[in-house]
Amino acid sequence: MSLSGVKTYANATTTNSEGYAFITLGAPNGTYTLAVNETSGANMASFGGYLFGSPIGEPQFSIGSPISTVQDRANASKRDVQTFYAALYGAKPSGYSIRYKVAATSPPPPYKDSTPYAKDQMDFLGNLTDYRQVFDPAIPSGLSGTTGVWFELFAPNGTAVSGTEIPVFGLRQQQFRPEATNIASSFFSTILSFFMPLAAILGAYSSYGKDRLTGVLESILARPISRRGLAISRFLSTLTALAVAAIVSVGLVDLVLNEVVGSVLPQDYALAIISGLVVEIAAFTGLVFLLSHLFKSTGVLLGISIVLFVVLDFFWGLIIFLLTPLLGGTSGSAVAVEATLVSYYANPAQFLQLINVYVFQTSSGTALQSSNYGVTLPAIVLDGFLWAIVPFLAFMYLAVKRD
Repeated sequence: MSLSGVKTYANATTTNSEGYAFITLGAPNGTYTLAVNETSGANMASFGGYLFGSPIGEPQFSIGSPISTVQDRANASKRDVQTFYAALYGAKPSGYSIRYKVAATSPPPPYKDSTPYAKDQMDFLGNLTDYRQVFDPAIPSGLSGTTGVWFELFAPNGTAVSGTEIPVFGLRQQQFRPEATNIASSFFSTILSFFMPLAAILGAYSSYGKDRLTGVLESILARPISRRGLAISRFLSTLTALAVAAIVSVGLVDLVLNEVVGSVLPQDYALAIISGLVVEIAAFTGLVFLLSHLFKSTGVLLGISIVLFVVLDFFWGLIIFLLTPLLGGTSGSAVAVEATLVSYYANPAQFLQLINVYVFQTSSGTALQSSNYGVTLPAIVLDGFLWAIVPFLAFMYLAVKRD
């Protein structure tokens, strides 16, 4: 070990059976460079910038961090958190603890005591009892891959020693990469979310609306089948066919991403997208079935259905933009963001947008806390249930009671 490449203050030493090497320095305070070599003599690594300050014997890391990630031994799809730390005079750490905090957005500097969070604001992960330890943090599912997780090492007196932020994809990077999910979310919320409502409208018109208005259903009702049975069977057959198409579409996207990007979608996100698509299909199918009992012409039915689709899918953002000033907001303001997100609840064509906002905690590329704008899991589930069932129940009432 040398000081500025001039003096040698310690002779070379080898690691013990545990893989550790201990060097005693009879040297002044300063910056030192440590070189690590293989048995064969080949240089493996060189570490610079270790500052021995006051008090003597207590290392302060001017580069790097004692907290890093390491591959999980039992699960190739995730990483664990590793600590490598020596206490005063090279002793094993005692009374030190590591804590963590999951945050939707990175906290702004400056960090008090090197951490943006107080000790009692963070979840306990474990106590340090050896130089090197591995911990498995309980990270909630359904988070965006870019969500930050702040880890902090605390001394026995509660002082923050060193901290680092690791994104969720850094803890699950072996299988789930953020670019794959980002590409998929863009595809689902634009192209697939556009075609599925349109497919539902055309499918519902072909399977029920056209037959209802041209009198074909009357000939079927002459057979031993009830109006309720006919209505339910037509609705479920249409819904099932389109739902299978949605599932296949998501599966194909997953396969393509695996081939191109080398990563599959998180299972919970794929299931959320499929559920969202089924809600959109059920809502638009129910609406067209319902409209078929309110109009007398196939042309009017198809025209109204297409207009409904265009307004909900294409002009919804413009409508909210024009209404924002009436609510006292401007473009990009908190009022505009809240109006946009809340409006998604009133539009089945935007249901996937709700899911993406909740999963990624972002809207139009801007990080946010979705719960502050009313986008919560219970609210999304309730909204999806209502869109899937209310149009169907209204249709069933007209099909059974009014005809």
